[in-house]
Amino acid sequence: MSLKFPFRRNLSIEFRSRRWLVFSVIGFFLLSVGFLLVLIFLLSYSPAHFETIMSFSPMGVALAALSAFLLGIFWIYRGVNMAYQKLALQDQEASERIKDFVLNRKNDSGYRPMLVAFGGGTGLSFLLKGIKEFPLRITAVVTVTDDGGSSGRLRKEMQILPPGDIRNCLVALSQSESLMAKLFQFRFNEAGEFSGHSFGNLFIAAMTELLGDFGSAVREASNILATRGSVVPVTCENIQLKALFQDGTETIGETSITAVKKTISEIQLIPSEALPNPEALNAIDQADLIVLGPGSLFTSIIPNLLVNEISERINKSKAPVVYVCNVMTQPGETDNFSASDHVSALLEKTPLRKIDYVVVNSRRAARILMMKYTSQGQSWVPPTVTQIEKRGIKVISGDFLYETDLLRHNPGSLAKTLFELISTAMVVPKDR
Repeated sequence: MSLKFPFRRNLSIEFRSRRWLVFSVIGFFLLSVGFLLVLIFLLSYSPAHFETIMSFSPMGVALAALSAFLLGIFWIYRGVNMAYQKLALQDQEASERIKDFVLNRKNDSGYRPMLVAFGGGTGLSFLLKGIKEFPLRITAVVTVTDDGGSSGRLRKEMQILPPGDIRNCLVALSQSESLMAKLFQFRFNEAGEFSGHSFGNLFIAAMTELLGDFGSAVREASNILATRGSVVPVTCENIQLKALFQDGTETIGETSITAVKKTISEIQLIPSEALPNPEALNAIDQADLIVLGPGSLFTSIIPNLLVNEISERINKSKAPVVYVCNVMTQPGETDNFSASDHVSALLEKTPLRKIDYVVVNSRRAARILMMKYTSQGQSWVPPTVTQIEKRGIKVISGDFLYETDLLRHNPGSLAKTLFELISTAMVVPKDR
């Protein structure tokens, strides 16, 4: 009896690993049944003759054929989807190539440039909404220092990385504004313990608990949303931000840093030697264009560059590095900053030494909106083109403003500029 148990267990494991093949076979069998019924019907002389041969009404057989078709398509889809998910866990690059083939995403040359974008918050998601429409391979590298709201609660209660910024990027890269994408952004209100949580955050948290790995949970969410690119955390370690202010005080925690509203002199990570996510390093090595921002300078952009090896790998990359400067200042972070001040902070407060281009907005918003922002302690970021160019950095200045209730970058205009840049300055290593 003891000899049979290992055999049964191994057989069960083998079946689970190959069940995608079983599902596909069932699907093709049902499709064949549907085709056979249709063929018999077409070869019959008349519906009456068909009814005599089959002893069933034509309508009944038509419904049976349709049911066989639909069930067959469902089981084939499920089998292919399971096979793809298994491949995605083993070889992400190969799975992306399969996704590209199925969705017919290609360009004339057969090679799609790689754009790697660093950031967090809402700024990066706005960029991704626009850039996903172009024939590019996209990897969004997201900071994981958020400790507020739903993400902060899940981080403390479940000891996982904060999912909020990653969720926003996944939804931004989804193929369309589907019901599933809207569901991921749905936020519970007055729902007891769920109050304030978004469905997407809870889903990623549950998948992390189920799979035992945050990265696998993000990949699973990406498959469900059919994203046009990859989203990866910059590190898989549970890091925090520490800010040192000009008055000599210090504060720990992203939410606390922005709430203090003091001039930041230095940003540090806890732990200081956080290991980088290998997927992020691999993306940098493959990049044809590296984009920093838009996003909060001290709490979204700089934290990525402080993770061990990230800045060093960017410095060594042959790909051009582009910094997308914010259109408005942020209270408690960049009060009274110009575009050149943003650039100085990146180059002086991180190990980063390479910025080839800076994208700046040259237009002020409507007066009513500007008054609203001024009352909140925010101001327009002056482009200061000459000061940036004195550093040997090229400046791309233009109208990148998107005016609604909030001021953001225009996703379409920004994406078009970056695509034109990657098209003219693309670096394709010989070994690709």
